[in-house]
Amino acid sequence: MRVFANLFLILFLADGGFSLVDELVFLLTPLMPFTALRNLLAIVVIFMSVPVYLSLGIDRRLPKRIFLPLIVFILWSIISTWLFPALVGMRVYGLLMAALQVVIGMLPFFLNRNGNERCLTMSPPQFAVPFFSLRNTVAFCAANVFVIPVVLLLLTLTVSSAYMAHFTSGFVNLTPGGLTMTERIYTRGNRTIRLAAMIHVGDKGYYDGIANSAEPGRSIVLAEGVSDDEQLMRNRIDYGKVAGFLGLKSQEKLLFRGRLIDEEEFESPGPRTSGSNKQLQPEPPDIFRADMDISDFKPQTVLFLNAIGERMQNSPSFLKGFLALNDWSKKNITPEISTIIMDDILDRRNLCVLSRLDKALEHYDTVIIPWGALHMKGIEVDILKRGFVLQKERKRVSIDFGRMLL
Repeated sequence: MRVFANLFLILFLADGGFSLVDELVFLLTPLMPFTALRNLLAIVVIFMSVPVYLSLGIDRRLPKRIFLPLIVFILWSIISTWLFPALVGMRVYGLLMAALQVVIGMLPFFLNRNGNERCLTMSPPQFAVPFFSLRNTVAFCAANVFVIPVVLLLLTLTVSSAYMAHFTSGFVNLTPGGLTMTERIYTRGNRTIRLAAMIHVGDKGYYDGIANSAEPGRSIVLAEGVSDDEQLMRNRIDYGKVAGFLGLKSQEKLLFRGRLIDEEEFESPGPRTSGSNKQLQPEPPDIFRADMDISDFKPQTVLFLNAIGERMQNSPSFLKGFLALNDWSKKNITPEISTIIMDDILDRRNLCVLSRLDKALEHYDTVIIPWGALHMKGIEVDILKRGFVLQKERKRVSIDFGRMLL
């Protein structure tokens, strides 16, 4: 145990040292020479901190005044940017955290003694006494009855937020206040594209904010919404029922103020006044459904969508409906079928709206695409390839956790 504990102390200080040098170099140059090394060290130190912490309750020879500050710092470094999103990207915060890690990493040198000498690592005489103490273990376990559940909850939320942000390219973020959706605005010349990440159920105020943000003038909304002209859906997916279970509203309540146009009008729209022309009253945006029809999906996808609708309609609660769908999927959905479904629901629908984008850009100054958050990553890649440049982004809380609990 002594070797493992000493290695943890050394690597913690090394991680802080390389991080501090990396941050200082970045202040003077655009380079960060030790980023890969510090990331590797950070991962190793994080994983080592778990057995070190648990060992504090078993091995009484490990001084808590030395190891607890290090472990608390590691926990804070993981959850701090989730608790306080404003810290993300702040170079000053990164520099301060690196400096603080070096200071905390030096604590063992001032608190640990080998005879009359100060020592960064634990010496063999310190491990000569018996390692186990029932009093130490009982006190440690009693304290962690409260500590461990809180820590696990914070870590779970932090990891979930990081996964969501990575999987959706940052269009969805889980914050302490609620679930946040991102809208990004891109420009190319005098053309603007707005990608507004959506969710099927959310707060009414969130949908109202999206609807009221549509600019009048030469604007069009390429709306999401799969049609069913051939009535293939025997059991419609009722997001309103799901929203009711959670005390929220469904995306169906999202009503843009504008003029709904058909295919013919989309291909050859009439003249419109510019939103910047102060002599004329600007017209509301056009709204065009740029999505697929159920008949365009493969049979496996239609079967799956019907299964979702049937189980959600016939279940007394959202949880029971989800569990029933999960049981059905285990019996009927193979990896190959899952690939087909995802291609239909995600990739082919992306291609559908993107195929309408060029025509929309010919006739409109602003194109608004309020689609599901999972679509945004792929759509954004295509927009950037077309030469559009990200100008700014805004975040909206789609589900306020505090309001749900009231």
